[in-house]
Amino acid sequence: MFEIAGRKIPSTLAEIAAPKRTALLLWDMEYGIAPNAFNYKNVLPNLQNLAALARRAGAPVFYSVQHGLDLAKEEAGVWVRVRMKRANASDPSQLLNQRENPRDSEIVDELKPQPQDFVFHKHRPDGFIGTDFDLVLRSKDIKTIVIGGVATEGGVEGTARSARNLGYDVVVVKDGVGSRNRELHEMALKLIEQTHFDVASAAEIAAIWEHK
Repeated sequence: MFEIAGRKIPSTLAEIAAPKRTALLLWDMEYGIAPNAFNYKNVLPNLQNLAALARRAGAPVFYSVQHGLDLAKEEAGVWVRVRMKRANASDPSQLLNQRENPRDSEIVDELKPQPQDFVFHKHRPDGFIGTDFDLVLRSKDIKTIVIGGVATEGGVEGTARSARNLGYDVVVVKDGVGSRNRELHEMALKLIEQTHFDVASAAEIAAIWEHK
């Protein structure tokens, strides 16, 4: 622990990710997103293990699920353009003809939420915008968020930055995050590490939670 003006500040990974002060966030591990990651088969077992350990150690497990806003009534113009780029559409009306598959928003079976877990819907690549995530974390006196999921350069990085700006410690699971784009994934991880976020392997975190 560091000490400053009588305050104690966690300094080691074991102190930062101690289960009594930590929540695990599994980001966008639903069928419409997660299986598209190039490293999905490597990420999945690491997150399975961490979720099981978190529950046993008493650390709450949160899941985010993407929920798009109505394009015609609710969505901001900038996000209409983003969604057009993603769909390779030349006209926004083309997006109105797309049909959503209900299964796309289901969490993958291997990470099926348990009754004690928390699932929240969000509209942006940031778990704090337009959600009750922060409210629930604070009600449980959570100080640290361990983040894994897809995509590294999207919601993982975006949520990590907001979390730190709100005063949370953040640990990104370097072998528990992924993307459909390997280059962007690697660039985002490098940026996360170089901008002083805590980054750890699933095994390093598991070792802490196994010996709570």
